[in-house]
Amino acid sequence: MKTAIGHLRANAVAYLALFVALGGTSYAVTSIPRNSVGTRQLRNGAVTPAKLNSRSIAGSVVFWAKIVQGGEVIASSEPATTSDWSSGYGHIVFRGRVTRRCFALASGLGIGGVGTVAVLSGPSIAGQENLGVSMLPAGATQFGPLGVVVAVVCPK
Repeated sequence: MKTAIGHLRANAVAYLALFVALGGTSYAVTSIPRNSVGTRQLRNGAVTPAKLNSRSIAGSVVFWAKIVQGGEVIASSEPATTSDWSSGYGHIVFRGRVTRRCFALASGLGIGGVGTVAVLSGPSIAGQENLGVSMLPAGATQFGPLGVVVAVVCPK
């Protein structure tokens, strides 16, 4: 019996904090309606990467572009341009620079066999990020133009 009383005395502050925390949680659960806090209740910019746990965000997409077979950029994160698209090894140029830790991903667009798409980071030209894209259509033995989606991801 003495050990139980001694334990309670030694940990009185900890038990008090536990009951206060449980009481606050119980109050929140019973008084706040379900799904009452959502997108409409959050102000723009209220949740920032600095306010989140660093382990909850693995990385972020810095640049992205959707390009049709003819080389036209139909959507992008910012103005992007293409060149040499008809040769099967095209270039995409984004404004801005990324660190060496970043990497590019690509996926082919199209109906039927898409083929193989690879992205190689090129040298920065006048402060702009230059990516080389090689495109081998499905069943083809020579490189040719494909529609692609390209994303540049930078890990934290």
